[in-house]
Amino acid sequence: MDFPLVSILVAARNEEDNILDLLHSLRHLSYPKEHLQILIGNDQSTDGTSNIIYEFIAQQPENERPVYQVFFIEKTVADLRGKANVLVQLAHEAQGEYLLFTDADVEVPVRWVEKMLSYFNDQEAKVGVTIGLTLVKNTHWFEACQAIEWLFVLSLMKNMADFKIPSTGMGNNMMVSAEAYKAVGGYEKIGFSIVEDYALYKAIIDKGYDFRQAFDKEVMTVTKPPPNYFEQRKRWVAGGISTRSILIIPALIQGLALPILLLIAFFSWKIPLLILGANLLINMVLGYSIFGKLHQERLFKYIPVYTLYMYVFWFLQITSYWLPTKLVWKGRGY
Repeated sequence: MDFPLVSILVAARNEEDNILDLLHSLRHLSYPKEHLQILIGNDQSTDGTSNIIYEFIAQQPENERPVYQVFFIEKTVADLRGKANVLVQLAHEAQGEYLLFTDADVEVPVRWVEKMLSYFNDQEAKVGVTIGLTLVKNTHWFEACQAIEWLFVLSLMKNMADFKIPSTGMGNNMMVSAEAYKAVGGYEKIGFSIVEDYALYKAIIDKGYDFRQAFDKEVMTVTKPPPNYFEQRKRWVAGGISTRSILIIPALIQGLALPILLLIAFFSWKIPLLILGANLLINMVLGYSIFGKLHQERLFKYIPVYTLYMYVFWFLQITSYWLPTKLVWKGRGY
């Protein structure tokens, strides 16, 4: 089997509570270590992130570990900000034929690299970007609802991809060929976006490259729920609207569904109940199919509360977007 060199890019900012789990999962990757390059950009962290990274690397036997390179990001390139500014500098150091992006609060599966690479082995298409699958860690109903939401959206993205309809990038689980990255001029040419993953994904597709959406347990990374839920969602909505992502249409419809149902209820309470019942049934059918494939059957019991969650919390997300507050992410205002 051919093992091309793969560069894994990680942007880290104040991740002392998260990054050790990522590093341990990267250590257990089954891909040959001599064909891996792990690039970590420390984005001016003020906590213990840096010490944790260096201590972890020092504890690994040199002959058993991949190439680690850690950079403290101080300068700004091409007026980029935040994560995009980190990734552009890591990409300058990347030597791999493929660039694999993930986040510091993620754990990756053992066969992640080789399985993501397999989506580029299409003799009939020039694949430039592949999006993986991500599960939100969950210990209670609110986190479980987020986990279901991600899996349902990613299933939709997979169905869209099967019909050659692009959707969005995903910075915690995305692989691009170095050729495609260079062809679009990298982040320097793309420019700043609060959703830098979608910007890169779209630029590669617009350049004529094909894309793939993976939906397989072997590429399923696990991410922690965001500590600031509405900050994350405001960024997503703002990014979706500014980039005109096709996914913003169902998102806006979902956000407006609750007030519409309440308005209808003034005239007939039966109609909203019928709609909710039908929605619950559809979610149960989808959940049964998706959870079984990914061995996440325990999420099925949360389907009823998830059905209500989508009406209430998407209304709150859209409301949060329209509030005159600054968009904040990782402690920075945008």
